Amino acid sequence: MKNLLRSASAGARPSSSGSIALGIVGIILWFVAVRRADFLGMGPLGLVTVLPWAYFVGLAAVVVGFGIELLRTPLRPNRLLLLVLALIVVMFGTASAVEPVARLEDSYLLAGFVEYIFQHGHVLTNFDARFSWPGAFSLGAVLVAFVGKSNALDFLRWFPLVIEILYLPPLLVIAKCSDVGRRAGWLGVALFYASNWIDQDYFSPQALNFLFYLVLLAAVFACWKPTQRARRLIQAGFRGRIVELWGRFGDSWTSLRRVRFAGRDATTVYSSWVTLVLFIMLELLLFASALSHQLTPYASIVALGVCLISRRLGRPELVLLAMVFTVGWLSLGATNYWLGHLSAIFGSLGQLGSTFGSNVTSRITGSTTHLLVVDARILLIAGLFVLVGVGALRRASESRTLELLALAPFSLLAAQNYGGEGLLRVVLYGLPFTALLAASAVLPRRFATVPPLVPNFAFGPHTRTLLRLTVVPLVLVLALVTVVVRGGNDAYESYTSGELNAVNYAYNHVHAGETIGLVTSYLPIGQRDVGSVQIFAASEAGGVPTLHYDEHELLKTRPRFIILSQSQEAWGELLESYPKGWETKMEGVLLRNGYRVAARWPTAVVLADSKK
Repeated sequence: MKNLLRSASAGARPSSSGSIALGIVGIILWFVAVRRADFLGMGPLGLVTVLPWAYFVGLAAVVVGFGIELLRTPLRPNRLLLLVLALIVVMFGTASAVEPVARLEDSYLLAGFVEYIFQHGHVLTNFDARFSWPGAFSLGAVLVAFVGKSNALDFLRWFPLVIEILYLPPLLVIAKCSDVGRRAGWLGVALFYASNWIDQDYFSPQALNFLFYLVLLAAVFACWKPTQRARRLIQAGFRGRIVELWGRFGDSWTSLRRVRFAGRDATTVYSSWVTLVLFIMLELLLFASALSHQLTPYASIVALGVCLISRRLGRPELVLLAMVFTVGWLSLGATNYWLGHLSAIFGSLGQLGSTFGSNVTSRITGSTTHLLVVDARILLIAGLFVLVGVGALRRASESRTLELLALAPFSLLAAQNYGGEGLLRVVLYGLPFTALLAASAVLPRRFATVPPLVPNFAFGPHTRTLLRLTVVPLVLVLALVTVVVRGGNDAYESYTSGELNAVNYAYNHVHAGETIGLVTSYLPIGQRDVGSVQIFAASEAGGVPTLHYDEHELLKTRPRFIILSQSQEAWGELLESYPKGWETKMEGVLLRNGYRVAARWPTAVVLADSKK
């Protein structure tokens, strides 16, 4: 009888290879989809408008396979890893496979910075604030020389997929060393990728520094854990923590040093020598980050401080040296940036209303289609934070480090609005931890030093089925929304071969000291002749962009070449409500005012000043 029951139970379980089969089917359908996608038929909603049904069926197959494998007993990490990799390819490899050239104008401009350092061996001063943090550009120049290229353009197209795959190892370490449980850890990693619409993984210092950020925290999580004494203090709750901190404040410096600097609140799991080597490597990583990016080093300081306070870091030297490196480089190495521009650093200090306006309100503009994308992004993040709250209430834990790491990056907004992109960046810094907390809303840990704030009830014999009916729709819905909103700007942020050919034509015929004119900077431009050829974008000249204003600025500046293109036309229609076909009208105005057609492609035209 027992054998019969065991056989019946085994027959009711999913096939041992069914999840992998679904993953393979998903990848095959993805290949079919990207080969059939017609990039030139892209509509206002961007990439999603050219993806055939095979893409969405393939994505669903991968997610269903992941959900089946996640809830199997025993857990098989190797198969889960393969399915997460399949999810990454489907989510982040599609744009690279469908679009004929690399997307995002910033990636071309930053490739131009790499080319300048490669050719001249130094940065270009008084040109761009980003040159004051040249670490990533210098590394790019070294890589360009190592592979025998003359520029970094060959890296641009597939960089997002490569860097997202590189994020996976530190994410897995963070998930494993967090106190969320093995299944919740894997679900959290999947939710990170399924909800990462932030689009900061293009060829850029911030993409590289986010990898540094993840590696730093993964090493801290893997190396240190709370001691039994620290766990008792955590269990005592907030009141006990306040009493303890007040008592420490009254102690002498010697007593404080003995308590904190000796690392008595957390203990390392490695030997002294291994810990020392790891400490040195992390300091080198922090130094490289301080030289490479304006914002990530401060996010690292905040995160390390959170780990120190919540007893996931036993020694404060990492925090102190991170502050020395970051403030030291800003004070000495980046003087070219802040001399005469202190208001750019401290002007938004404490102005939360202004920061909110530049990060949120100013972005809710444009056509109905663009507003739909913006609203979906806001709802996605809001929904994720609702799950974070539920997960924080339901999970038992050894510390509240995840909750603090999810919320602490928002403190950066009180100091800097970061050109209107600060909110995007702080959401990204917290996303690995919000994803783990969201996973805990579905798969909470039930027993730990700190009990859950809300009791967790057992659902009975059908728990596994109910969880599958929760996990699969959750990941799939987040992934589908992310596909829509991540590519929602692609109508003007992705480019055709004709547009790149137009840019190359202008570069090949322009002379040093001359100017290439654009309506807006949404074009694959900036990768050559940095500092010698000027790029003028009429809509960014300082006034309120209108069709008449753009025409006036271009005719007043009279650049040697003017490039009109499909991506700029989409920008005008979607973001500035310019009338459909406005570029044809502008071309006519320019032709009547001394310009001629120098070269034309189906998606771009180059106009040359007849008088030059």
